[in-house]
Amino acid sequence: MRTSICVLICLFLAASCLAESPTISQVFAFYCNADYTSCPYGMDPTLSPLQLSDGSVYGVTWWAGQGNANAGGTVWKVSTSGTASVVHTFEPNAAGKFPKGENPIVGFVEGSDHNLYGITESGGTTNQGVMYKQVPSGGFTVLHNFCTGACEDIQGTIILGPGGNFYGVQDGGEAIFQITPKGAYSVVYTLNASTEGRATSMILGKDGNFYGTGVIGSACTERGTIFKMTPSGTFTLLTTFGDLDLVAETLVQGKDGNFYGAVAGSIFQLTPAGAVNKIYTLQGEDGYSVVQMQQASDGNLWVLTSDGGPQPARPGAVFAVTIGGTNVAEAYFDCATTGCSPTGMLQGSDGNFYGIAGQGGSARGQNPLGTVFKINAGLAPPSN
Repeated sequence: MRTSICVLICLFLAASCLAESPTISQVFAFYCNADYTSCPYGMDPTLSPLQLSDGSVYGVTWWAGQGNANAGGTVWKVSTSGTASVVHTFEPNAAGKFPKGENPIVGFVEGSDHNLYGITESGGTTNQGVMYKQVPSGGFTVLHNFCTGACEDIQGTIILGPGGNFYGVQDGGEAIFQITPKGAYSVVYTLNASTEGRATSMILGKDGNFYGTGVIGSACTERGTIFKMTPSGTFTLLTTFGDLDLVAETLVQGKDGNFYGAVAGSIFQLTPAGAVNKIYTLQGEDGYSVVQMQQASDGNLWVLTSDGGPQPARPGAVFAVTIGGTNVAEAYFDCATTGCSPTGMLQGSDGNFYGIAGQGGSARGQNPLGTVFKINAGLAPPSN
């Protein structure tokens, strides 16, 4: 039915349709041996991957690592042809502590110097996590140990902002922090919980300001929010959704200058001034847990869900929606062949999408523990 609709739209309305249907394939599978004493590339891949100028996809695992099943995770890279290597392993010392961090689950971004920056969930001098710099060719530095004074309790991802500084959310969303490339830490803005709520994620807008998602209200009346903040810390609440309408942490700015996101089973458009228009209602096999959204080189919004696909398996799905709200493509994951429960993706320099699935895969007799996957939809490479 959707194929027929797409053909009609292409012929009569000149909407954005695809040259070919998307196909999902496994590029690489993470694995452990039979008794889980060896997990060479780590286990539990998470977050969204990055693609650097060498063409490889980089990411992190939460636990284990090369030569040590008790390691605290890895930074890894995988070529688009599937060749994998470990860039860094978070190793314990002789006392079983992790002075350079453990569980790199929070934040992963490329800096203006083209090095990788991230945050660990634990480890460091206080066991409350660190911010680190990873040189892709080798070389690891701890930039900041959290909770050396008051505990910062970093949440979610970090982003690269003006001046090469990094910004993120802390204290359960109650404050927004900045860390310089040398590790100097400061609070940029503290939210008023009753009038501004709590922040959950941010992106850098084309105008140089930050735009983010949040939540306001009590447990039974929580409402999703979208906010704007200048680099100097001027905060504006742009819009608030209805009770229990929570916004996915997937806000993206389109080429038209508007923002797009997901809330309560819908894809919405938000103008920079705060006007909201719901453009698409997710259907059953689309899934409802949106984990990634981006505008690809074809101009469509490509949406990744962790719970899409046919029932009862719900292994995850990817689908494309035009800016006008028409579904023009859809594909589903398979735990045994592609990995399932996807956590993030990007459009690569060759036009294909590359991403991370947190479970499944095919690992040649080993225990598969997630994959790097590829989605081929015949798209042109992105222009930037």
